[in-house]
Amino acid sequence: MSWFVYENWTHKRARVHTAGCSYCNHGRGMHVSDSGRNGRWSRPFADRDLAIAYARSLRQPDTRLCAACM
Repeated sequence: MSWFVYENWTHKRARVHTAGCSYCNHGRGMHVSDSGRNGRWSRPFADRDLAIAYARSLRQPDTRLCAACM
């Protein structure tokens, strides 16, 4: 299993998702296109704890696991 982190600069948050989460879609997100102005997806992580550590390293005030998939 893989995990991804989405960092949203506009809302100052980061979320850790499983790759199969409907919000994550293997790091592509749920929208057809992405302007890149609001945030970005991380590379895939093979280990959940590494994804969490990466999310925390972003230092966004609202950092947590996705409520839908985790």
